[in-house]
Amino acid sequence: METSARPWSIRGIVGEGGALWSSDAVKIWTVITLVVTETIAPLPVSVQPMANASAQQTEDMRVLAAEDEYVAAEVSRDEAKLRLLVDDRFLFNTSQGTTTGKEELIQSVLKMNMVGQTITERSVLVEGNIALVFGTAELRFADPGKPETRSTLRYTATYVNRQGQWRLLALQMQERA
Repeated sequence: METSARPWSIRGIVGEGGALWSSDAVKIWTVITLVVTETIAPLPVSVQPMANASAQQTEDMRVLAAEDEYVAAEVSRDEAKLRLLVDDRFLFNTSQGTTTGKEELIQSVLKMNMVGQTITERSVLVEGNIALVFGTAELRFADPGKPETRSTLRYTATYVNRQGQWRLLALQMQERA
């Protein structure tokens, strides 16, 4: 049983004299292209405009301002402010391989004798309603009658934007090398 050449086979595309595209092949290809284009064109395409650099910088600054508020509340041990700035779903990733929540964080902050904190090497990445802040914190502690101690930690803080307010959602810290 002999099979005839299919119109899309190479024999159907090579025209007289060995030309790669005969006029019939060009017509067929044009029709195929139009059909495919008309089929795909109605599909919804999600194109997000590039973020305005100024708007992005503003959002970055809002996240860093929220973090600065948190640091001030931590140093002053302002429980009411901490409760506003720390999200209810907050998790602290400890160096012991466990996680603790919002209440444990606040209670531990209230017990600290922190007298100051300096943040350096800080950068922020905002993606929608989530922001990551990477930085180094030098924490200073003073117990009555004892010399001041310092602890330098590298941290990653995750913030979530809820109803226009950036809140601390997660925190992981480790000693700075």
